[in-house]
Amino acid sequence: MFGFLLALVMCLGALVGLALVVPGAIRAWRVVPLYYNLARTALPVLTLAYFGAVLFRVDIFTQNPWLGFGLMALLFLLLLGIIVYLYREPGASHAREQLKHPVSRAGCATGPEFELRAAREEDLPGAGLVFAEVFHQSFDLDFGPDRQRNGVLLAELLKIKQPEVWVVALPETGQVVGALWLDLADSNTLPVTAGRSWPILKKFMNPFHAAYFAFLVMPNIMEVRGSATTGYIQWVGVLPAWQGRGIGRLLVAEAVKLAEAGSKSELILHTERSNRRARHLYETLGFANQGSFPLSPRIRYVKSLKISNRLDHPVVL
Repeated sequence: MFGFLLALVMCLGALVGLALVVPGAIRAWRVVPLYYNLARTALPVLTLAYFGAVLFRVDIFTQNPWLGFGLMALLFLLLLGIIVYLYREPGASHAREQLKHPVSRAGCATGPEFELRAAREEDLPGAGLVFAEVFHQSFDLDFGPDRQRNGVLLAELLKIKQPEVWVVALPETGQVVGALWLDLADSNTLPVTAGRSWPILKKFMNPFHAAYFAFLVMPNIMEVRGSATTGYIQWVGVLPAWQGRGIGRLLVAEAVKLAEAGSKSELILHTERSNRRARHLYETLGFANQGSFPLSPRIRYVKSLKISNRLDHPVVL
């Protein structure tokens, strides 16, 4: 009886997995490594094949044990492929982007070329595009490879969090070239709940996937991670064509100032192990690598802060 219930649960889970994974794999087939797309598509298929045979009492694996062993070995290899993707893809993806957009070495973000400011409503599409470009290894997979569209989607979600968003823009054109989402656990900033994200997401995807992201994904991705004593850098990034000018350093330094002015004792962020360039930036700005769970692809960085009693106004650099 237990085996039957387990097989039923696994088959239902595999069917749900197929409904959720296969459309995303099709959308992102050309922008995500082939082995990862194959792994995450084949995993629910093979799970359904194995436990479906148990559920319907088809004795193919009993009659040929090596077939069962081979299937389990293949499942293990698929899981290994997914783990390899999670560990290496952010760094590898960054390297690929640098080949397409050679890093500028024009120096630090000084002089009148850049303006650092709290995000205005008209800045949010630019901030959304920055995040869609910088975190494309996730958002391409979730929403498809159209980054302009993904930027608009993220901009709509960022409207909920606008008081926590800061941008670096070009004064002459207003183009946003860098963006920061800093969570200081301000009670005046609304959380991203399913009720708030659902009307936005359903404009960009079918109702089934909109419900999946609204109820299961977005509340986790955009949850409040700051607290009364800590600030949390949710997202920070610079458009690939504008990297290498000190804009990322400028944004992280501003996050430190804002957290100190908000009487936070620590500023926390997470980044991928494979993103060595980002890790180097954080470490040179005084963030301490506190590690993570042994198998996690992400690392936790913490910076102790000096508490300030004032909040500096945005400046033109």
